[in-house]
Formats: sequence, C-alpha cells, structure tokens
Amino acid sequence: ATKNSEIAAVWFERAIENNYREAFPEMEKFLVKVGRRKFLKPLYSELAKTAEHKDWALRVYQQARPNYHAVSVHTIDEILGYEKEVS
Repeated sequence: ATKNSEIAAVWFERAIENNYREAFPEMEKFLVKVGRRKFLKPLYSELAKTAEHKDWALRVYQQARPNYHAVSVHTIDEILGYEKEVS
C-alpha cells in the first residue's frame, strides 16, 4: 500500500519471485499506473520467467501499453515477445 514507487517495485519483484499471488492485484494497478521503464523492466523481466506469470503479464500489458512511453513499449514488447504473442 506504499505510495513510494521505489519500495513498491522492489516489493513486487520479491512477490513475483515467491509467487505471492495476493500481491498481484496491487501490482496490476501499479503496472497500469506507472509508466517508467526503470520500474517496468525489472518487473516484466521477472514475470516473463514462467509461463503462468508471463500470461498474466501479457494480459496486464495489453491494458497498460497505450499509456506507456515509446521507449518503455519497445523494451517491454521485447521482454514479453509482445508482437509474436498477439499475432
């Protein structure tokens, strides 16, 4: 529930690593709201490591993508294989 994006991003990364699913609804809000590549890249990279998390990440990313900066979009597209996945 922190308002500090630095703390939230690190906490969410640990939640992904430990499959702490209770954190995923708040992480989804964070990923939709925060567009800074500095926070997005580590989270999407961690999510892309398992098929289950990657599927979840793709669903969230489809919603969040229009609000991201072009540099963030390029990076996350690459991490998730976005163009390949939606084609």
